[in-house]
Amino acid sequence: RRSSLRPPAADIIAAYSVNRMATESLFTMLMTKKPGNFAEQIVYEDDKVIAFLDKFPMVQGHTLVVPKKQVERVHEMDEETAAAVGVALMKVASRVVKAVGSDTYNVMNNTGADAGQEVPHVHFHILPRCKDDYTASWVASIEKTRHELNKKPAKLPDDGPFEGALKDVRDKIRG
Repeated sequence: RRSSLRPPAADIIAAYSVNRMATESLFTMLMTKKPGNFAEQIVYEDDKVIAFLDKFPMVQGHTLVVPKKQVERVHEMDEETAAAVGVALMKVASRVVKAVGSDTYNVMNNTGADAGQEVPHVHFHILPRCKDDYTASWVASIEKTRHELNKKPAKLPDDGPFEGALKDVRDKIRG
């Protein structure tokens, strides 16, 4: 039974995950077996990346850009794969906006189940937008579900050196 808040794709993905004993992701299966009319969905392909129209589009032109190498999280991609995905995003986004007649779009990625990732394989959504259709945002979803473990941080200082926890986080990100 599908929740009204859960996208239809989630049911298909969940069914595939439950019935799949191997570690092959849904996207790997689609790329290797190309079942049904999947080849019709493909809009871009090179030796490292594939892009295809989302089976359950949120908007016209909703496209997924996926590395062929199965990796679950963005930070687990090797540099060559990440670079190839970046180039493909640029090429495909340009084609998508021309195709739908819009010059605005979102590029979205969900990494990890708590962030909304449904297929354990890195992928980016290109979502063309049009004037006045932006009524909610990822910020709104964070605010709606804010809790003790997800406290809102203070605004970053306008001047002076960073100190304390802010400095620690910044330094850890810098490496």
